[in-house]
Amino acid sequence: GQLVKMLLYTEVTRYLDFKVVEGSFVYKGGKIYKVPSTETEALGSNLMGMFEKRRFRKFLVFVASFDENDPKTFQGVDPVTTTMRMVYKNFDLGQDVIDFTGHALALYRTDE
Repeated sequence: GQLVKMLLYTEVTRYLDFKVVEGSFVYKGGKIYKVPSTETEALGSNLMGMFEKRRFRKFLVFVASFDENDPKTFQGVDPVTTTMRMVYKNFDLGQDVIDFTGHALALYRTDE
């Protein structure tokens, strides 16, 4: 974005060291959990129950294959009129999974 362009233009990057982030974490039920970044980590994670993981996986496959220019990928979801709440309901995702999606994937800072 604009910040990257400014950093490159001013050549300030010569004086900076960049480090890869070790992981992303969420706080749930008084504990801190690592956000899974592989399928193996996801299967072993206690963030969701087994049935939630299955529904969430279907949701992620849908999102990854969604192409706004290809109606075959819509699976009954009209991108113009359907809200995300309706999409979550369509995949039977619970509030904990919705909150996790908002904070860990969409990087929402609050629940609003």
